[in-house]
Amino acid sequence: MSDINEIDHIKQLFSQINKSNKEDFFEKVAEEFDMVKSSVRSGWFSRFEIPIKYNVRKHLIVYMQNYISCEVKKKNKSDI
Repeated sequence: MSDINEIDHIKQLFSQINKSNKEDFFEKVAEEFDMVKSSVRSGWFSRFEIPIKYNVRKHLIVYMQNYISCEVKKKNKSDI
């Protein structure tokens, strides 16, 4: 996957995260990548400046897919 496709994929996944869960998402991503929450929010998900180094983008894509999957499962449980 090229660098541009990775960023587009991250943007597409980010758009799937429920607005009410964004702060929780930022916090969890910050913990996962050992970063400050404000850096994740402003750098990674405002400007989409996600490092290429150490496969961070690939790791983030997998992390986001798992997060969204959990979000959907929780929603489905609450709809029952």
